[in-house]
Amino acid sequence: MSRLTAHELELSARVLLRRHGPAAPEEARRQAEACAPGRERHWVGTWLVIAELCEELLASAGPVTHPAG
Repeated sequence: MSRLTAHELELSARVLLRRHGPAAPEEARRQAEACAPGRERHWVGTWLVIAELCEELLASAGPVTHPAG
């Protein structure tokens, strides 16, 4: 199991915010719930940390622009 650095976690949160806008924390929690028991169980905590980072970034940055696509 590899561990992500704080920088990698923040980058992951920013990518989710770019892709999902204000729904990013919810998407990260959905990913945590989708982790397979056993083999992917270690990712649950990672996704929950990313969800928290998304919430912090949303709170500190104000409105997030969601690219049209």
